[in-house]
Amino acid sequence: MHKLRWEHWLCFWVLWVSPLAFAAPVYTSPILNEANSLVDIVPKQARRLASDYLAQRTLTDHSDKSPSSISRDEADNRFRSPGATIDALKILADAEFNLGHPSLALLHLEDAKALTIQYKLPYLGLDVELHKIRLAWLSSGDAIKARQQLNQVEDAYKTVKNPELLAKGLKYTSAMLEAEIASKEGELVLANKLFDQLKPYVNSVKSSYVVISYHIAVGDHLLAHKQYNKALSEFLTAYWKAIGEDHGALLSKVNYRLGQLFYERRVLDKAITHLSQAADFYDNYNESPTLPAVLKLMGDIYYLQGKYNLALVQFFNAMDHERTLNNITNEIDIRISLSATYLQLVNFTLAEQYLERAEKLLTYKNTPKLQAYAYLLRAGLASHKKLSKETIDNAKKALKLSQEINDISIQKNAYRLINHGYELNKQYQTALTYLKKYNKLAMIEQQQLDLISEDAFRQQKDFVERAIHMEGMQQDLELTQAEHRKFQKIAFALFIIGSLLVLIVLRRGHVLRLQKEEISALNKNLFTHSRSGLRNLRMLNAKLPASLEASNDQFEKWYIGELIHEPLNDRLRFVMIDLPFLRNLHMQHGYIEGLKIEKEFGLYLREKIKSPARVYHFSDAQLLYIEPNSDRDNDPYDIVEKIQQWSDDFRPERTINRIVRVGVVDYPFLPRAYTALNDKELMDILLMATGAARTLSLQEHTSQWVYLRAIENAPAASLATGNVRKACKHAISQGLIKVHSSFNNEERLKKILKDD
Repeated sequence: MHKLRWEHWLCFWVLWVSPLAFAAPVYTSPILNEANSLVDIVPKQARRLASDYLAQRTLTDHSDKSPSSISRDEADNRFRSPGATIDALKILADAEFNLGHPSLALLHLEDAKALTIQYKLPYLGLDVELHKIRLAWLSSGDAIKARQQLNQVEDAYKTVKNPELLAKGLKYTSAMLEAEIASKEGELVLANKLFDQLKPYVNSVKSSYVVISYHIAVGDHLLAHKQYNKALSEFLTAYWKAIGEDHGALLSKVNYRLGQLFYERRVLDKAITHLSQAADFYDNYNESPTLPAVLKLMGDIYYLQGKYNLALVQFFNAMDHERTLNNITNEIDIRISLSATYLQLVNFTLAEQYLERAEKLLTYKNTPKLQAYAYLLRAGLASHKKLSKETIDNAKKALKLSQEINDISIQKNAYRLINHGYELNKQYQTALTYLKKYNKLAMIEQQQLDLISEDAFRQQKDFVERAIHMEGMQQDLELTQAEHRKFQKIAFALFIIGSLLVLIVLRRGHVLRLQKEEISALNKNLFTHSRSGLRNLRMLNAKLPASLEASNDQFEKWYIGELIHEPLNDRLRFVMIDLPFLRNLHMQHGYIEGLKIEKEFGLYLREKIKSPARVYHFSDAQLLYIEPNSDRDNDPYDIVEKIQQWSDDFRPERTINRIVRVGVVDYPFLPRAYTALNDKELMDILLMATGAARTLSLQEHTSQWVYLRAIENAPAASLATGNVRKACKHAISQGLIKVHSSFNNEERLKKILKDD
């Protein structure tokens, strides 16, 4: 018994695990995968890739090699195995066939068949034979010969060992081809039966490519036999599945079919929608043979809608592409359409030019239908020129050809033109005869279109789409129910665990909330004044040292070069405000009213002072106001005026002492020695200034302010005596600290500071 070689087993495995590899094959070479994906979209590029693959690699015989060495050799781009060579030849055959070279395509398949015989690959041989039968039948249309060859393949198939491994894939291929032949031969019942027999297999496979392709093939069959409702159902099924799988090539293919279907049913707006989507896809590929057909059909639709300029745009675009593809038949069709469009636009010159070019090309290509259209156009031009004889002669030629090919639409138009020709000839009795024939055919054509009204057809579309979605939703529901049952116990366990965790989290959240409320209450009690609600001295003592220390650190980093720019924004202005009315508030207004006024004053100040400025209730009648002061040359008069305005604007209807006493110093106090003073020493100097302002105010009975400012070159040693107040007074006497005030008598002011 002959021992099977490894390639036999390889074919077994490939076709067993992927019985529909013929429909959407996955090749070992990325080049072949790319070429196969482009066969129907850009066959020229697919042909080039497959040809390069065959030319650049050497065919090797792996009959004596182990599977492991084969695997490594397949990855070597210098060689190609017999199986990969057969795949490349099949792709090359499809590309040549799509380019209009059926004889060359069959030669490539002959070469592939020879390789299957040479290397004893019977399974690939059957696949190649089926491929060859399909292309030969599509080229010649000889159904009898194709069926005989299919019977021979069936007999050869029975002689193959272990045929059950390949039964599904090869049987599907053979049955699909047989069904398509029956459809083409007009055997509607047989074709429907064969397609129906394939449904169980299609529904059982996991390949979305096969399912979508099957529905497109059945839709093509039904569309060819004008069973529009059933065809719509098949195409819409393919459409939604292609969208769900994000399969661009198949989606564009089914969009084109839906465009054709809606065009034939004269639902033109839907046809344009689907054709536009198809055109958007094919327009991404140069030299795509499908794009001109899509554009041509869009032009035909615009023509029927009376949008002749849009039709011209699509026809010209289609003709530009057809010139690159060099398809004479399609070019004739487009030129005839252009001529008809210009005839509708009453541009007889251009209509005749395009018609003459089409007639010239028709001498090289015998196409009865297009020839009949050309005669109709010639008759139409003659009719517009009032040439009765030429109108009648050309219309009768078109009528004769249309009767041979049984085209009712052309016959109808021919009768109409003949009628018009005889009317021009004033032969009204003969014209009436042809008018009756025209009306009879028009009625027949209308009856065919009215079998299903446009509205009913639209409703059918909606119904089919809903049915498709319902089917998908039903499948999703079943899957969801299965998953629900599978994880029900796990979900219950997780629910119990989650419930416990929620209880723990809720308990913890409750405890944290209570603690947060307690902390908030403590902060409010500790760091705000009990009556005014402003920040108190305790907060000042907690925050000020750290703030000044951070500012000092910043300056030292700048001074030693760790910071590029001097931290000017850290400079501050400290203002001590003494308000006599707060000191005497309770004695003047009573305890309860005093508390109320003091609380209102605290709220009033919080509204007036905007961050980053801040205010502290230093003592009963004193407030400490701090604000940034990047420029130490700023006149303190502005801030004093602002404070006085605050005092004047608070409860102006009440009789309150509006005098304010203000002491002002800057931080850093010594410009050249940032770290010379700590927070307590700075506050001591500020209190000195405020005390002097208070003394002046008591003597003068007016608002007063005192501003102590060290000169630029004041040394740190001038205040490093241990007693900052004494050192400050000494520095004032030496002129190291300047005293600015609202009081003009400087000598008296210095005396007050000295005696303080």
